Amino acid sequence: MEPEDPKKREVSKQDGSKNRDDGQRYQGPVGLDEMTAQQLQEGLQRLDELFPAFTPSPSWFDQQIVETQSKQRSKLWRDLLILWIAALLLLSLLYAMMHAQPVVFITFQVLAVVAPLVWLLVRKQEEHHYE
Repeated sequence: MEPEDPKKREVSKQDGSKNRDDGQRYQGPVGLDEMTAQQLQEGLQRLDELFPAFTPSPSWFDQQIVETQSKQRSKLWRDLLILWIAALLLLSLLYAMMHAQPVVFITFQVLAVVAPLVWLLVRKQEEHHYE
């Protein structure tokens, strides 16, 4: 912080500045705060009259809740239908593969167990390598 220039302090005292050297905040003329608050209140009331706030009825909120729940329910059923179709397709392909080419089916089953284990071991070795 720079030291204050004494000449500037004298000039500010002479020109009627509202700054005080003792660190106290300047308080304006008595009643100015009340008048400002009253003007603000009047301005806010005029704004309320010009732009009235509209609060919907409780039935509107109930209707919004019902519509949202209906949309969520239909989305849930659509997602479940997609999941069931995908699962049935996958199971039917596995069943067909098991009966048509059992060697390929067994190979896929072994890879489904071995591949994640190999991946975990490789990842664990990489973690030890970085430590």
